[in-house]
Amino acid sequence: MKPEPVLFTFHKIREQSEQGKVEAWRALLEFYAPAFFRLLEIEGAMSAREALPVVKKMLGDLTGNGFERLRGTPRQSEREFLGDLRAMLLEAATDYVRAKNSATLAAGAFERDKIAELLDGLPLLHKEMLFFRLAGYTENTVERIMRLSPRVAEKAFERLAGEYQAARLGERDLCPWPAAWLGFLKQARGLKTETCTPTHEMMRIHDGQVSWYEKEPVEKHVSGCLHCLEAWTGLREVGYWRRAADTRSAAEINELLEVIPIEKIPAKKKSLLQRLRS
Repeated sequence: MKPEPVLFTFHKIREQSEQGKVEAWRALLEFYAPAFFRLLEIEGAMSAREALPVVKKMLGDLTGNGFERLRGTPRQSEREFLGDLRAMLLEAATDYVRAKNSATLAAGAFERDKIAELLDGLPLLHKEMLFFRLAGYTENTVERIMRLSPRVAEKAFERLAGEYQAARLGERDLCPWPAAWLGFLKQARGLKTETCTPTHEMMRIHDGQVSWYEKEPVEKHVSGCLHCLEAWTGLREVGYWRRAADTRSAAEINELLEVIPIEKIPAKKKSLLQRLRS
Protein backbone atom coordinates (compact mmCIF):
# COMPACT_ATOMS: atom_id res chain seq x y z
CA MET A 1 0.00 0.00 0.00
CA LYS A 2 1.44 3.35 -1.05
CA PRO A 3 1.90 5.97 1.70
CA GLU A 4 -0.37 9.02 1.61
CA PRO A 5 1.25 11.97 -0.17
CA VAL A 6 2.53 14.67 2.18
CA LEU A 7 1.02 18.12 1.75
CA PHE A 8 3.80 20.62 2.41
CA THR A 9 2.97 24.02 3.81
CA PHE A 10 5.54 26.69 4.63
CA HIS A 11 5.48 25.78 8.31
CA LYS A 12 5.94 22.06 7.63
CA ILE A 13 8.80 22.82 5.23
CA ARG A 14 10.37 25.16 7.77
CA GLU A 15 10.15 22.56 10.54
CA GLN A 16 11.34 19.53 8.58
CA SER A 17 14.08 21.25 6.58
CA GLU A 18 16.08 21.74 9.79
CA GLN A 19 15.89 17.98 10.27
CA GLY A 20 17.39 17.34 6.82
CA LYS A 21 14.24 15.70 5.47
CA VAL A 22 14.63 15.05 1.75
CA GLU A 23 11.08 15.72 0.71
CA ALA A 24 10.89 18.90 2.75
CA TRP A 25 13.96 20.24 0.97
CA ARG A 26 12.62 19.13 -2.38
CA ALA A 27 9.40 21.03 -1.66
CA LEU A 28 11.34 24.08 -0.46
CA LEU A 29 13.35 24.20 -3.67
CA GLU A 30 10.35 23.56 -5.89
CA PHE A 31 8.48 26.39 -4.16
CA TYR A 32 11.26 28.96 -3.88
CA ALA A 33 14.11 28.21 -6.31
CA PRO A 34 12.12 29.79 -9.18
CA ALA A 35 12.22 33.12 -7.32
CA PHE A 36 15.95 32.71 -6.61
CA PHE A 37 16.79 32.20 -10.27
CA ARG A 38 14.57 35.07 -11.38
CA LEU A 39 16.20 37.49 -8.93
CA LEU A 40 19.65 36.53 -10.17
CA GLU A 41 18.56 36.76 -13.79
CA ILE A 42 17.36 40.34 -13.32
CA GLU A 43 19.45 41.97 -10.60
CA GLY A 44 22.59 39.95 -11.33
CA ALA A 45 22.13 39.78 -15.12
CA MET A 46 22.90 36.03 -14.93
CA SER A 47 21.96 33.13 -17.14
CA ALA A 48 20.53 30.01 -15.49
CA ARG A 49 23.91 28.31 -15.89
CA GLU A 50 25.66 31.21 -14.13
CA ALA A 51 23.00 31.43 -11.42
CA LEU A 52 23.21 27.75 -10.46
CA PRO A 53 26.52 27.95 -8.51
CA VAL A 54 25.34 31.13 -6.78
CA VAL A 55 22.16 29.42 -5.57
CA LYS A 56 24.32 26.48 -4.45
CA LYS A 57 26.59 28.87 -2.53
CA MET A 58 23.60 30.40 -0.76
CA LEU A 59 22.22 26.96 0.11
CA GLY A 60 25.62 25.88 1.42
CA ASP A 61 25.80 28.97 3.65
CA LEU A 62 22.23 28.36 4.80
CA THR A 63 22.73 24.70 5.75
CA GLY A 64 26.34 24.62 6.98
CA ASN A 65 27.28 23.74 10.57
CA GLY A 66 24.19 21.65 11.15
CA PHE A 67 21.74 24.11 9.53
CA GLU A 68 22.98 26.87 11.83
CA ARG A 69 22.04 29.78 9.56
CA LEU A 70 18.70 28.21 8.64
CA ARG A 71 17.79 27.93 12.32
CA GLY A 72 18.08 31.70 12.62
CA THR A 73 15.71 32.50 9.77
CA PRO A 74 12.08 33.59 10.39
CA ARG A 75 9.59 30.83 11.22
CA GLN A 76 6.18 32.48 11.18
CA SER A 77 5.96 34.17 7.78
CA GLU A 78 6.87 32.78 4.38
CA ARG A 79 7.55 36.23 2.94
CA GLU A 80 9.77 37.24 5.86
CA PHE A 81 11.66 33.95 5.44
CA LEU A 82 12.08 34.65 1.72
CA GLY A 83 13.24 38.18 2.43
CA ASP A 84 16.02 36.73 4.57
CA LEU A 85 16.99 34.23 1.87
CA ARG A 86 16.91 36.99 -0.77
CA ALA A 87 19.50 38.94 1.23
CA MET A 88 21.71 35.85 1.47
CA LEU A 89 21.29 35.13 -2.24
CA LEU A 90 22.25 38.64 -3.35
CA GLU A 91 25.16 38.58 -0.92
CA ALA A 92 26.43 35.40 -2.56
CA ALA A 93 25.92 36.95 -5.99
CA THR A 94 27.88 40.15 -5.33
CA ASP A 95 31.44 38.80 -5.58
CA TYR A 96 30.54 36.49 -8.48
CA VAL A 97 29.03 39.31 -10.51
CA ARG A 98 31.88 41.69 -9.80
CA ALA A 99 34.34 39.11 -11.09
CA LYS A 100 32.54 38.35 -14.35
CA ASN A 101 30.70 41.57 -15.14
CA SER A 102 31.81 43.42 -18.25
CA ALA A 103 29.31 46.30 -18.13
CA THR A 104 30.83 49.36 -16.46
CA LEU A 105 29.45 52.33 -14.58
CA ALA A 106 31.25 55.00 -12.63
CA ALA A 107 31.68 53.62 -9.11
CA GLY A 108 30.43 56.87 -7.61
CA ALA A 109 27.02 56.48 -9.23
CA PHE A 110 25.93 54.00 -6.57
CA GLU A 111 27.57 55.46 -3.54
CA ARG A 112 25.18 55.88 -0.64
CA ASP A 113 25.14 59.68 -0.77
CA LYS A 114 24.57 59.68 -4.53
CA ILE A 115 21.52 57.40 -4.30
CA ALA A 116 20.20 59.37 -1.33
CA GLU A 117 20.46 62.50 -3.46
CA LEU A 118 18.66 60.79 -6.34
CA LEU A 119 15.78 59.82 -4.02
CA ASP A 120 15.69 63.03 -2.00
CA GLY A 121 12.33 64.71 -1.60
CA LEU A 122 10.25 61.99 -3.27
CA PRO A 123 7.22 60.28 -1.69
CA LEU A 124 7.87 56.72 -0.51
CA LEU A 125 5.83 55.21 -3.34
CA HIS A 126 7.96 57.02 -5.94
CA LYS A 127 11.15 55.94 -4.18
CA GLU A 128 10.02 52.32 -4.36
CA MET A 129 9.34 52.54 -8.07
CA LEU A 130 12.64 54.31 -8.70
CA PHE A 131 14.42 51.57 -6.74
CA PHE A 132 12.86 48.91 -8.96
CA ARG A 133 13.81 50.82 -12.12
CA LEU A 134 17.43 51.03 -10.92
CA ALA A 135 17.32 47.28 -10.27
CA GLY A 136 16.50 46.75 -13.95
CA TYR A 137 12.73 46.27 -13.93
CA THR A 138 10.65 47.59 -16.81
CA GLU A 139 7.63 49.75 -16.10
CA ASN A 140 5.33 46.82 -16.98
CA THR A 141 6.89 44.61 -14.33
CA VAL A 142 6.96 47.43 -11.78
CA GLU A 143 3.22 47.78 -12.33
CA ARG A 144 2.70 44.06 -11.66
CA ILE A 145 4.84 44.15 -8.50
CA MET A 146 3.29 47.32 -7.12
CA ARG A 147 -0.22 46.75 -8.51
CA LEU A 148 -0.23 50.40 -9.49
CA SER A 149 0.57 52.26 -12.70
CA PRO A 150 4.15 53.58 -12.75
CA ARG A 151 2.80 56.68 -14.44
CA VAL A 152 2.16 58.09 -10.98
CA ALA A 153 5.96 58.26 -10.57
CA GLU A 154 6.77 59.68 -14.00
CA LYS A 155 8.29 62.82 -12.49
CA ALA A 156 10.55 60.64 -10.35
CA PHE A 157 11.64 58.64 -13.41
CA GLU A 158 12.79 61.88 -15.04
CA ARG A 159 15.67 61.79 -12.55
CA LEU A 160 16.98 58.72 -14.36
CA ALA A 161 19.08 60.77 -16.75
CA GLY A 162 22.79 60.94 -17.46
CA GLU A 163 24.59 58.04 -15.82
CA TYR A 164 21.27 56.39 -14.88
CA GLN A 165 19.66 56.72 -18.31
CA ALA A 166 20.00 53.00 -19.07
CA ALA A 167 17.44 52.27 -16.33
CA ARG A 168 14.77 53.97 -18.45
CA LEU A 169 15.81 52.59 -21.82
CA GLY A 170 15.76 48.86 -21.02
CA GLU A 171 13.11 46.87 -22.86
CA ARG A 172 13.34 43.77 -20.68
CA ASP A 173 13.88 43.05 -17.01
CA LEU A 174 17.67 43.21 -16.68
CA CYS A 175 19.91 45.38 -14.54
CA PRO A 176 22.28 47.43 -16.75
CA TRP A 177 24.98 47.55 -14.06
CA PRO A 178 24.65 44.45 -11.85
CA ALA A 179 28.04 44.70 -10.12
CA ALA A 180 27.50 48.30 -9.03
CA TRP A 181 23.86 47.71 -8.08
CA LEU A 182 24.51 44.58 -6.00
CA GLY A 183 27.41 46.36 -4.31
CA PHE A 184 25.09 49.21 -3.37
CA LEU A 185 22.44 46.81 -2.01
CA LYS A 186 25.08 45.13 0.13
CA GLN A 187 26.10 48.53 1.47
CA ALA A 188 22.46 49.42 2.19
CA ARG A 189 21.91 46.18 4.12
CA GLY A 190 24.87 47.11 6.30
CA LEU A 191 23.28 50.39 7.42
CA LYS A 192 20.88 48.79 9.91
CA THR A 193 20.46 50.61 13.24
CA GLU A 194 18.48 50.00 16.41
CA THR A 195 15.72 52.26 15.09
CA CYS A 196 15.19 50.30 11.87
CA THR A 197 11.78 48.74 11.27
CA PRO A 198 11.39 44.96 11.77
CA THR A 199 10.35 43.20 8.58
CA HIS A 200 7.19 41.78 10.14
CA GLU A 201 5.97 45.34 10.73
CA MET A 202 6.68 46.19 7.09
CA MET A 203 4.62 43.21 5.97
CA ARG A 204 1.67 44.22 8.11
CA ILE A 205 1.66 47.57 6.34
CA HIS A 206 2.02 45.96 2.91
CA ASP A 207 -0.96 43.75 3.75
CA GLY A 208 -3.12 46.62 5.02
CA GLN A 209 -3.28 45.28 8.57
CA VAL A 210 -2.50 48.53 10.39
CA SER A 211 -4.17 51.89 10.78
CA TRP A 212 -2.92 55.09 9.21
CA TYR A 213 -1.84 56.22 12.67
CA GLU A 214 0.39 53.12 13.04
CA LYS A 215 1.86 53.09 9.55
CA GLU A 216 2.65 56.80 9.15
CA PRO A 217 5.80 56.83 11.37
CA VAL A 218 7.04 53.55 9.86
CA GLU A 219 6.66 54.81 6.30
CA LYS A 220 8.40 58.03 7.27
CA HIS A 221 11.36 56.07 8.62
CA VAL A 222 11.51 53.74 5.61
CA SER A 223 11.45 56.74 3.28
CA GLY A 224 14.56 58.17 4.90
CA CYS A 225 16.51 54.95 5.56
CA LEU A 226 18.30 53.14 2.73
CA HIS A 227 18.55 49.95 4.78
CA CYS A 228 14.80 49.81 5.37
CA LEU A 229 13.94 50.91 1.83
CA GLU A 230 16.03 48.01 0.49
CA ALA A 231 14.25 45.56 2.80
CA TRP A 232 10.83 47.12 2.08
CA THR A 233 11.17 46.77 -1.70
CA GLY A 234 12.80 43.36 -1.29
CA LEU A 235 9.72 42.01 0.48
CA ARG A 236 7.53 43.19 -2.39
CA GLU A 237 9.95 41.65 -4.88
CA VAL A 238 10.10 38.15 -3.37
CA GLY A 239 6.37 38.18 -2.73
CA TYR A 240 5.75 38.81 -6.41
CA TRP A 241 8.25 36.26 -7.77
CA ARG A 242 7.04 33.60 -5.34
CA ARG A 243 3.82 33.67 -7.36
CA ALA A 244 5.04 34.62 -10.82
CA ALA A 245 8.40 32.93 -11.48
CA ASP A 246 8.50 29.93 -13.84
CA THR A 247 9.11 26.50 -12.33
CA ARG A 248 12.57 24.94 -12.49
CA SER A 249 13.37 21.55 -13.97
CA ALA A 250 13.61 18.38 -11.90
CA ALA A 251 17.26 18.09 -12.96
CA GLU A 252 18.04 21.53 -11.49
CA ILE A 253 16.22 20.70 -8.26
CA ASN A 254 18.15 17.43 -7.92
CA GLU A 255 21.46 19.22 -8.53
CA LEU A 256 20.65 21.75 -5.81
CA LEU A 257 19.71 18.95 -3.41
CA GLU A 258 23.23 17.55 -3.78
CA VAL A 259 24.76 20.45 -1.82
CA ILE A 260 22.39 20.09 1.16
CA PRO A 261 23.26 17.75 4.06
CA ILE A 262 20.09 15.71 3.84
CA GLU A 263 19.14 12.08 4.18
CA LYS A 264 20.27 10.01 1.23
CA ILE A 265 17.84 10.36 -1.66
CA PRO A 266 16.21 6.95 -2.14
CA ALA A 267 17.34 5.24 -5.32
CA LYS A 268 14.62 4.73 -7.87
CA LYS A 269 13.63 1.06 -7.92
CA LYS A 270 14.40 -0.84 -11.10
CA SER A 271 11.60 -2.45 -12.99
CA LEU A 272 11.48 -6.24 -13.29
CA LEU A 273 12.73 -5.97 -16.90
CA GLN A 274 15.67 -3.78 -15.83
CA ARG A 275 16.61 -6.23 -13.08
CA LEU A 276 16.52 -9.17 -15.52
CA ARG A 277 18.82 -7.26 -17.92
CA SER A 278 21.35 -6.31 -15.24
